[in-house]
Amino acid sequence: MTDLARAHGAVNLAQGFPDFLGPPELLRALADHVATSHHQYAPGIGEVRLRRAVARQVARATGVERDPATEVTITTGATEAIYATINAFVNPGDRVVAFEPLYDSYAQAIANAGGELVPVRLHAPATGGASGAGPGAGPDAAGGDWAVDWPALEAATAAGFRLLVLNTPHNPTGKVFTADELARIADAVRAAGAVALCDEVYEAMTFDGAEHRSLSSLPGMAEHVVRVSSAAKTFGFTGLKVGWATACPALTAGVRLVHQATVFSTTPFLQTAIASVLEDEPWLTGYLDALRVDYRARRELLRDALVAAGFDVPAARGTYFLMASYARLAPGEGDVAMARRLVAERGVAAIPPSVFYAAPPGPLPWLRFAFCKRDETLREAAARLRGPVARPA
Repeated sequence: MTDLARAHGAVNLAQGFPDFLGPPELLRALADHVATSHHQYAPGIGEVRLRRAVARQVARATGVERDPATEVTITTGATEAIYATINAFVNPGDRVVAFEPLYDSYAQAIANAGGELVPVRLHAPATGGASGAGPGAGPDAAGGDWAVDWPALEAATAAGFRLLVLNTPHNPTGKVFTADELARIADAVRAAGAVALCDEVYEAMTFDGAEHRSLSSLPGMAEHVVRVSSAAKTFGFTGLKVGWATACPALTAGVRLVHQATVFSTTPFLQTAIASVLEDEPWLTGYLDALRVDYRARRELLRDALVAAGFDVPAARGTYFLMASYARLAPGEGDVAMARRLVAERGVAAIPPSVFYAAPPGPLPWLRFAFCKRDETLREAAARLRGPVARPA
């Protein structure tokens, strides 16, 4: 879709990267640390300074204390942490439960490890369109949130599994899993003696009173969870590729084995620069508070434009993505066709969410839009979307 956007001169709301710079404080730290940090191999498990800063940040965010020496590993982005975790604990034939739509990296890493992906659907919320909720809308879908298919989860976990992947706040839906949902998922993981990979890269982006809670903070779960996050999403520099995995010593040992065999270590000056801003707790608190306010305003700007164009847009309480239903605009049109038409006819690019499914569930009248863009970019998209985007008769 990014290539199509370039070809058509479209506003790219498809790929999830900001088109603006992150905080100047981090930019200055990066410039300073290029000159002052060493430029040889970093310690394979990460620079001590960053591991300590991450441990403090994780404790503040989750209440879970992690030892920087034995429970924190710095990785080359969250994607590498995800790959290392899956390949540490999944052997050929092992079942891996994951909620779909799902970030495509999970399926790739599971396939690489020889595991079997066992998808459990999040059912789309009901919308104004006759088929807006998509196939098999769950009992909670009418409440405006994407609903876990609990019978499917119970069947999947009852059959046995080695690993469960949980992404909250959730890409692409914007769902923030609730305390009750997390408790039910935790019960299944503990009962199976399984490992949970918790991708929490959007932890700083929650809105409308939604509270992000880590599965690792629930009773008895600290020994079952590998928690993954990164600097890229929080600070708006997706090219930094500095992430981390925090887990108990036994799980950390497995993650580190795979990490050592893949990238071994991560750029040292990036690590120490990020550590310097994480260490400034008053600044970090203010930055994160402002980030939520800023992204909420961007979300509303895009949401208003999509609604004016005839899309149904349920609440997205986390991440920087909106899922929008076009069921009333173009009944029966496939999401890939709709995404291509939107680029060609209106000059706006979005992601067709069928790419986030192991097997697309029939008609899926939704598109994913990213609002991590400048106000000018979002206003230009709004201008191009003005008027219903209906399929030509």
